[in-house]
Parts: sequence; structure tokens; C-alpha cells
Amino acid sequence: MKILYLLFFLLSPSLAICQLTGTVINDHHEPLKGITVTVKGTKSATTTNDKGQFKLPLSPAPVILRFTATNVEPLEIIWTGQKDLTVVLTTRLNKLDEVQVIAYGTNTQRFNVGSVTKVTAEDIDKQAVTNPLSALEGMVPGLVITPTSGIPGSSISVQIRGQNTLNGTGSFIPPQDNPLYVIDGVPFAPQNSNVNQFASLASPGISGEFNNPYGGISPFNSIDPADIESIEVLRDADATAIYGSRGGNGVILITTKKGKAGNTETSLSIRKGISFIGATMPMMNTQQYVAMRNEAFKNDGLTPNTTLYDPAYAPDLLIFDTTKYTNWKKVFLGNTAHNTNATASVSGGSNETQFRLGAGFNQDTYLFPGDYADNRASFSASIHHTSPDKKLTLDFSTNYSYDKNNSSGAPNLLAAYTLEPDYPSLTDSKGNLVWNYNGVPLNGSQASNNPFSYLKENYSIQNVNLNSSLLIAYQFIKGLTLRSSFGYNTFNSQEYTGDPLSAQNPANNPVASASFGTNNFTTWIIEPQLEYKGSSQKSNYAILLGSTFQKNSNGSTVTDASGYINDALINSISGAPTTYSTDNYNEYKYTALFGRINYRWDDKYILDINARRDGSSRFGPDKQFGNFGSVGSGWLFNEEPFVKDNLKFLSYGKLKGSYGITGSDAVADYQYLSRYAPTNYPYQGGIGYLPQNLYNPQLSWATTKKLEAGIELGFLQDRLLFSATWYRDRTGNQLVPYQLPSQTGFTSVFENLNALVQNTGVELSLQSTVVKSEHFSWSSSFNMTIPQNKLLAFPGLASSSYSTTYLIGQPLSVIKGFKYAGVNPQTGLFQFYTASGQLTENPAPAENGAMNDYDNLGTTDPKFYGGFQNSFKYKDFQLDIYLTYKKQMGMNYLYSVYANLPGLEINEPTAILSRWQSPGQQATIEKFSSQYNDAYNQGNNFFQSSGVYSDASYIRLKTLSLSYTLPDKIAKRFKARSLRVYLTGQNLFTITDYKGNDPETQNFYGVPVLKSLSAGLQLNL
Repeated sequence: MKILYLLFFLLSPSLAICQLTGTVINDHHEPLKGITVTVKGTKSATTTNDKGQFKLPLSPAPVILRFTATNVEPLEIIWTGQKDLTVVLTTRLNKLDEVQVIAYGTNTQRFNVGSVTKVTAEDIDKQAVTNPLSALEGMVPGLVITPTSGIPGSSISVQIRGQNTLNGTGSFIPPQDNPLYVIDGVPFAPQNSNVNQFASLASPGISGEFNNPYGGISPFNSIDPADIESIEVLRDADATAIYGSRGGNGVILITTKKGKAGNTETSLSIRKGISFIGATMPMMNTQQYVAMRNEAFKNDGLTPNTTLYDPAYAPDLLIFDTTKYTNWKKVFLGNTAHNTNATASVSGGSNETQFRLGAGFNQDTYLFPGDYADNRASFSASIHHTSPDKKLTLDFSTNYSYDKNNSSGAPNLLAAYTLEPDYPSLTDSKGNLVWNYNGVPLNGSQASNNPFSYLKENYSIQNVNLNSSLLIAYQFIKGLTLRSSFGYNTFNSQEYTGDPLSAQNPANNPVASASFGTNNFTTWIIEPQLEYKGSSQKSNYAILLGSTFQKNSNGSTVTDASGYINDALINSISGAPTTYSTDNYNEYKYTALFGRINYRWDDKYILDINARRDGSSRFGPDKQFGNFGSVGSGWLFNEEPFVKDNLKFLSYGKLKGSYGITGSDAVADYQYLSRYAPTNYPYQGGIGYLPQNLYNPQLSWATTKKLEAGIELGFLQDRLLFSATWYRDRTGNQLVPYQLPSQTGFTSVFENLNALVQNTGVELSLQSTVVKSEHFSWSSSFNMTIPQNKLLAFPGLASSSYSTTYLIGQPLSVIKGFKYAGVNPQTGLFQFYTASGQLTENPAPAENGAMNDYDNLGTTDPKFYGGFQNSFKYKDFQLDIYLTYKKQMGMNYLYSVYANLPGLEINEPTAILSRWQSPGQQATIEKFSSQYNDAYNQGNNFFQSSGVYSDASYIRLKTLSLSYTLPDKIAKRFKARSLRVYLTGQNLFTITDYKGNDPETQNFYGVPVLKSLSAGLQLNL
């Protein structure tokens, strides 16, 4: 036994514990902090320090060491006895660790407690769109993207988490809350407002016939999507409060592409495509149209005749060739539009200096006959420089674009397909417009106007956009950085619309006229900032202090000219004998102090504090400043030992919440001042002046209180990511025009109203890597938003001028009108329910503050909406499928139809043939009529009823893209690094029960969202 003890004593040095010293770095040779180093099969573990170093006592070799962290791929190695070890870990390619651009910095989804969604350049590149806002549709929870038209360059409505404010302008069409748009740190000067001043195909006006009150020319059409690196959408208080009053309705950050260190790379891309209208509601043929007209006259007790100015005058029945049929929808909307897109870029640089140059061209033609097109040319440049000692950094970027959109200035062209199907030829054998057919003037007085005249009413708008930003930063000591950003954006529009002699009937002594307009937006901004980032043991913290100095200006002019004696002069102001000019100028100044504290403990507990003090020139001296801020927190509970031990299927888990106050100064400039403006009416032989608004020094900030709570989960090593967020936004102290008796000399005065609007909702998203193998992968993502808008409080609503506009407990978009009750079987006229539930043909509209027979008809707010994306990869093939969907109620085709009267000299959709024809018949459409009589009056009531609203829900295949990356050996033949070809389809099919042409745009007399097919080539050299 003594011998055994002696042998154990002699051999014990070989069994002694060894001390291992090691360093963990990433593939860029940077030290990695917080890496867990574990001896597999034991409880022995440690973590790396700030320098990536660790020490670990080990049993004799060999031992399996495991290196893990949330931001790296796990690695196991066999330790064979070496005392000093260097381990290289690969950064985990995880959605949670993608860099997200936030206000004045960056973060990742893993450590962000705010609601931020990132849309990458790859997501945008898969879609054949020319407006970057279109690429966001269905991609972001809480974000509603609605195109106003399929016209090239037309505007797009954007809203984040609902409407927060009442009608703050007093206009007939209430404005929509818009988020703040920031491009490379510079607020976009026009934001998302329409930049046009004149009517056009994209901007037909508020007429009920066109149902496109928000239509116009979008300033974002001047931005090339190929220049965008990412778009971040910020929604909650934690993400937006640091923007203060500017971020009350959310923020959209657009970051353009920058150069990367490495060899100089050249990228070329070209895309060619076609666009067309899909299936629409059929219109009557000649036989059906003639029957409708004859029936209308019969219902009115009239016999059609050829006597001018007689109520029964009917040239379409007795003079036109009723055996002739022309499908005018095919003539005007059945053509094919073409798209050409080409981009090129050069980028590269050293570790100290990187650059990128880019250029692009895009052309979209129109469906209509004529040489109509939207053309855009763009150029971008960026440079980044870091000094050799890594202390000084410079970033400069600039984007320039020129866009010209020419079309028709006559919105009536949109409804040209309602022309009588037996209408005569529009031109003679020489191509001249026909103004008379067998004695019938074709100018709209006795028969429909020759719609080809609209093609001669030219319209054009030229937009020049320049956005430049400069960021200078200097790091004094480790972690302490002083920087300042300088930004400038100018957006200038030149607009023209003309009505030449050639577009008018020469028999009517025509007068040629034209209008010329300019609309110039400018923003400059300076934001000095001081930031300190540090860490100690398990703490990571960042402290940011900064200020903002910003000035916006908008100047516009309009010159109306008339009396041109020659169409060749109509593009010249000086060529007109009579001119009249007006101008307008607004200036807005804004300043702020802001700060943020971000603290993270042990990569598990997160605290964010934001604060901002804003100053605005839109309020009086004692009300100019407002204070805003937020607090947000997060807990990564998957890092807790009890979760790791008991919920091993859970790879990621975070609880987060935030509360904050943002504000709004979204009211027209100078409303607190008493202002005067020149008038056309002279005073004592000179220019007269009229007062514009009353003095109100108490006008002050609106406020929005935002509350949010959410959970994020990851499963199967984060191959499945789920998030659910509940939010509640309450906006009070509303900025509204309060109606006044006209005897005061003013119709309204802007003031703060103690009304409270609430938006609540649930946002759900799911991201999954369904399959991932060597040759095949399938990734999928899904999001859904379930919103609810409600007016919580409005003291004195019943006695206010808003008593028939809003209802307590209902959405701001509540529809008020007559409750449709079908067609009276005996009279053939529309009938409705009274407030007491009785049937009537003479309902009483809302007036003098009383609802009378008006009822709550529902809301046009969506009940839920979202998107579903799938991406399949097999070897060098990739298939991407994007679906969008929305559950909603909207205006159907009858809203546009009953802006007129079925039975007049206008063609109608065949759907209205289900009309009333004889007593006792059950029908949904009232009898036809050719006169402005009882049928017209009931049609006008129907226009204001629930009958013009119906389900407008849909599921749309927004994008279908198939691409193939050619093998390297083929690419090398073209001296290219890679060569990719692709086919893309947009809006190829829609599943809907909507009664109309398109459930998104909902304008029957308009151009719906177009279907498109395109093919492209991408070459990287």
C-alpha cells in the first residue's frame, strides 16, 4: 500500500491543473468581448474581457472547448495542451445582429428596445419600382402604403400607426398625418407633400367623379431606389422621441449607399419592362347603351328628337351611327406602357478612404395615346475618410436628380372611356380633330367633347432635387467623440399647363391660355453632437448630447397667361397679351437641444432615456418651446441561467417597453400672428389689403403620449423569430381651425382644442429560415397589424362646428351618410332609412349641427393589413414572392357613377343594367333617367349613402421575381465577377370581391395600379 501512495505522489504533477491563456478575435482581427468559454461536459467556464482575453484552468489535454455568444457562430475546438491560444470566431449572420440606423446612430434588433423595422437594399432591388415608397408596401408592421394612381410619378399616401390629429387645415379634404422623412441625416425639404400646383392626370382634384383627393406628383419619384442602402421605419416613443415634435407621426430614415474598402468594383444594371391594366369592369356596348338611353327617355315620358336645346335632344340615338361600336376603354387605357431603367456605380477604396459614384436613368411611359412619359436622370457620390490615427472621420454624400413628367393637363381624359360607344371618329383623314358631325357640335355643349382635344392640353413638371450631407467627427480620447453634421436639401419644381387653340373648337371663338408655376422647397440643418461610449466589466453605455438648427422655406409663383394668337407662343409668358401673377413664401425655423442615455448591463438589461427641448417659429413668444422625451427598457431573458437550463428550445427572448411624449407643430406658418395680404380689390386708388387671420398668442404644441409593450422570441438557433407589439398613442391639445361666425370678418381661428385621439393596435411579425441546406434554402417572413383609431374625448362636440364631422368613440374616418334601403319597388327610386328607421325617398342631410337622417356607416380604416414574403434559393436560382393584403371597406364604382346620372349621354359599366324597370320589381339600381328630376335627386342622396361603400379587401401578388446567377466561368468570359439575369412581375394578380377596378386606388375613373413584367441584367466587374 505504501508503494501505491508513493507512485501516486510521484505521478501527481502530470495530473495537475493547467492554466490556459487565450485571445478571441473576429475575422477582422478585432478582439471580442463577452465570449463565453466553456469546457464541454463540465461547469467550468469564463468570459473574455475588453481585449478578448480569457484565462481558464484546465485538466490535462485533450479537452473540448466551446466558444459561444449571441453575436457569433458557436465553435468547438480540441485543446491539445498549448498554453497560449488564439481563436477566430465568425460573426453570426443573424437578423437580430444586422445594423439598424436609428436617430443619430446605429443599433441592432437584439439590443434595440424601440420599434424599428429595416428594409434593405436587397429587399428593394427585388421589386421593379421607381418610387422607393412603393417598395415599403406590406414590408413593415404598422405602416400603411397606399398608391393614389397608376400614373407615372403619382403620389403615395404613407401613414404610421394611424391618424393622430383632427383636420388641422380646415380644408374640405382632411390632411393625412405624415411621418418625418430624413435622407442621410437631412430632412427631405418637401417631405411627402404633392409638389404640383396644377391639375393633371395624376392630380384630378377633389371631384367625386375621380375620387382621388390626395392625388398629385410625388417628390419621392425623384429618388432612385438603386441609390438606397436601407430604409428604417421608426414607430414608438423610444425610437422617435429624440426627434421631438418632428417625430410625432413616426420617422422614416433613408440611408444611401456608400463605398467599401477593397478593390474598385463596377456594377451595371439594366431593366426593360412593360405595364398594362388588368381586368376592369366592362362598359356597355352600343346596343346596351342605346337601350339605356331609350329607356331613360321613356321613364321621363319623352321621345328622343333632333331639336337643339330640347330636353329630349338625343344626337347619340338619332344622328350618330348606332351600328358603330368603339371600345373607348381599349382606345384610351388598353395600350401598353414601357419602362426602361439603367444604373451604374463605381466604388472601392482603402481602409482610410472609401468612395462611391453612381448614376441612373429611368423612363416610364403612359398608357394613354400621345408622347407622354416620366423621365428621371440621377447622380450620386459619397466619400468616407478616416485619419491614420483613427481619430478624425469625414463623411460626405450628395444625390442629384432631374425629373421631367409630361402628360395632359385635362383630368377629364381619365373618364374619356365613358364616351358614347357610337361616337363618331375623333379625327379626319388628315389627323385633324373633328369638331362637328352632321351638324352636331362635338365640344361638350350638345354632345360629349372630343376627348382627343385633352391630349393637346399639355402638362409638364420638371423637378430638380439636390441632397447633400457632411459629417465631421473627431475622437479626443477613447470613447469621446465630437461631431457635427451639416445638411442641405433643395427641391425645385417648374410647372406648365396649356390649353392651345388646337384643343378647342374654332367655331367657339377660342382663347388660348396657359399657366406657369414654380414651387421651391429648401432645408438646411446643422446638428453638433458630443457622444461618449464606454464599458466597464459588464456595463456598456453611451451618452449623447446635441443640438439642432434648422430652417425650411417654400416659395411658389403662379402666372396665368391668356390671349395667345399663335399656339407656337403658348410656352412663353411674354407671348401672351394678358397675364396675372401671384406668389407665396413661407419660412419655418426650428431649434432644439437633445440628449440620450443608453445603458446595457451584462448584455441582458437595457435602459434608454431620450430627452429633447424644441423651439418652433410657428408659435408665439411664450409658447415657442416644448419639452419631449421617452424612457424605454428591455430584458434579454434568454441570457438568464434559469432560462438556458429550462428552456433550451429558446435561443432568443426579449421583453421590451417604452413610454414617451412627442409633439407636433403641424400647423401652417404664421397662424399665431395677425397678417394681411394684397388683394385684387383696389383701395383709394392703390393696392388693397385683406386680413388673413386673427392674432392668437396662446397657440401651442399638440402632444402625443406613446405607450408600447412587446415581446420578441427566437427558436431553433434563431431560425424562427417572432415578435408581438402592443401600442397605444394618445394625441391631445389638437391644433385645429375653430369655426367662427362670418360676421367677425373671419371664418375660423387656429387654436388648441382639448380633444383626445387614440390609436391602439397589435403588430405581429414572424421570420423563419424554413430550410437551409447546401443547395437549397427557403426563408419566409410574415407581418400583420390590427389597428384601431378612436376619438376618445371632445368637450363640447355637440355644440361645435365639428358636431357632424366626428363621433365620440368612433374613428376619425367615420363615414356619415344616409343608410341605403334599396330601390322602391313602386317608384323605381332609391330609398333610405330615416333616423327612426322608417323608409323615405327624401332623407334629411346633416345641417346646423344636427345629424338628422345621417347615420354612422362605418369606417374606411383597415381592420388589419400586412405582407407575406417568401424567398427560395436552389443553387444559382432564386425565386421571391411578395404578397400584400388588407381588410377594409372602401368606395365602390357607384360613387363615381352617381357623381353623374345613369341615363345621361355617358356610357356606364354593364353592372348597372340590374336597374329597376317596372313596378313591383326588386332591384339595387334605380331607374334610368335623362333629366335632372327626382331620379337625379335620389341619385345625389345615394351618392351620400352606404350604397357607395362596400368591401374593398384584397390579397395582391405584389412582386414575383425569378433570378439566375450565371456560373463564374461564364461571367469570366465577360471579365465580370458576377453576372445575374432576372424576370420580375409586379401586381400580377389580385384576389378581391371589390366592386370596381382596383381596391387600392378605388377611383373608377382613373388609372389603377398597373401590372408589369420586366427582364433585367446585373453585371459586377
